[in-house]
Parts: sequence; C-alpha cells; structure tokens
Amino acid sequence: MIVATATDTAYVELTGVMLASLADKAAGDFTSVHVFCDAVSEQDKARLAAAYGLANIVFVDLTDDMVRHFAARPVNHHLSRTAYARILMPLSLAEATGRLFYIDCDTLVNAPLAPLATLPMQGFALAAVDDIARQVPERHAKRNRDIGLPEAMRYFNSGVLLIDLDAWRRERVSERTIDFINDHPTLPMMDQDALNGALQGAWLPLDERWNLHRRLEKGVYTDDPAIWREARIVHFIGQVKPNYTDCNHPARELFLAYRARTPFASVPLKTRFGRKVEKRGRKLRRFFGKLKRRVFGA
Repeated sequence: MIVATATDTAYVELTGVMLASLADKAAGDFTSVHVFCDAVSEQDKARLAAAYGLANIVFVDLTDDMVRHFAARPVNHHLSRTAYARILMPLSLAEATGRLFYIDCDTLVNAPLAPLATLPMQGFALAAVDDIARQVPERHAKRNRDIGLPEAMRYFNSGVLLIDLDAWRRERVSERTIDFINDHPTLPMMDQDALNGALQGAWLPLDERWNLHRRLEKGVYTDDPAIWREARIVHFIGQVKPNYTDCNHPARELFLAYRARTPFASVPLKTRFGRKVEKRGRKLRRFFGKLKRRVFGA
C-alpha cells in the first residue's frame, strides 16, 4: 500500500502536521508517501520532509498535462484545484500496484493503517466513509439532487479514500470522473461530487472512524469529545482549521502537539482577520487567472 496527499502554498503547514502524525502512528504500514504539490517551493518541500522525518517520501509536482483536466473547473475559498488531483493519482502513479490510500492534508492520523492493507474490498474500486451530510436527510437528499443522484443513494466524503488500483484502472474511474466533471460545469462540492457522480453508489462504506468529521452547530461541536480520541483519522473540515486562533475543534490540542514537533512550531497561528485576507487574495488570484485564460487562451 502507498499513501498519497495533495497540497499547495496555503496548506503546507497543515500537510506538515498530518505527515508528522502519519510517521508517528503508521510508519511501516505502507511503502511510500507521495505528496502532490501545486506551486510548492523547494524550501517548503524541505520543511515537509523534515516534518515527516522518514526517507520514503516522494514529491510530485502537478504538471500542465495533469492540470489541463480541471484548470477551468470550479474552486472555492477554502478548496483549491489540488482537490481534483486525487482523481488523477492512480494514473499519475502508473507503476504503483496494490492499494493507494489517499488522505487530505487537513487530517491527523491517529491509529495504524495496517488494517486497510488487508481489508476485503468486495470487488469495489473504492472504499470511503459516508459524508456527514448523511446525518441530515434533507441536506443529503439535496446534495444528491444537485448532481443527479437518487436522493437516498449513499454519498461519501472524499477526504479519505482507499483505492484498489487494479480495479480503479480497469473500471476507468479517473476517466469517468473527468467525463462527469465535463458534463457538469458547476459542482458544489467539486471533486467529491464528481467522484460520487461517476461511481453512482458503487463503493464500499468504511467505519466512520477512518474519516471522522463533524460540522459546527451554532459555533460549537456538540458530539462527545471521546469520539475524537477513538478516531483513526481526524478530519478538520470547514474553513476554520486548527492552525487558526479561533478554532475550537475538540482535537485541536492533538494537532498542536504534532505541530510542536515540526518546522512549523514557531510559525504564528493564523487569525480570523488573516483568514479574510487569504480568502480575498485567493479570489483575486482566481480572477486574474480567469482573465489570463480569456486573453491568452486556456
């Protein structure tokens, strides 16, 4: 089994902390970790390598050929085009066989990954965890309607994916997902919608502890804090990440403990004002990017 993630300049710190947790909890459970990078500097790659601390790390820069599939696809204020990179990973890592474990950079590994290497896939190309929207039937039904799925069909969160590479390639999941993207110019949940739309419910559900994620309810997390201690993968969804001063996530102390082991330990935590500035900056970059494509061609 190999592990893969994706990052850009805005998420380097989160990626470093995730890699530190991966090395701490799961070293030896996989052969290598591949970090797909969008315009990440060599200095930041060095910091990521130091945060991970092991030799079996490989950096893969997004190429023009990879980006062309989704360069014009929708992004939003806290999800960038690197979100689409996971769709192409099974093709980009052409020599890889067996299983690929994809994990978002805004996660923490809190348990060994070894059980996933022998988990019966039952013939499915993908195993994943139900999205938290499933707990609110109206929200779940609307999400499915928005992308043309039956309202009751299961819908997974794309932050943690266990992929059978042979089955994925044989069933042309990447190509089918790209076709779905091209047929649906606007996707509210971006790559997640595209993968769910392409697979049409043909995936294996995993226990939610492999991708534990919760939404804020009126500004607070209402679940028993014990669930986060028992999680195998903690996923910090939403805009307010654990490296912000106003984050009140129950697993934030665990994040800060791993952060203290990385080259990012001395970096000041971000603020709510800084988040607004970053959001405005990303909007401006997207605007000028679209303008450039209109003037000079895609």
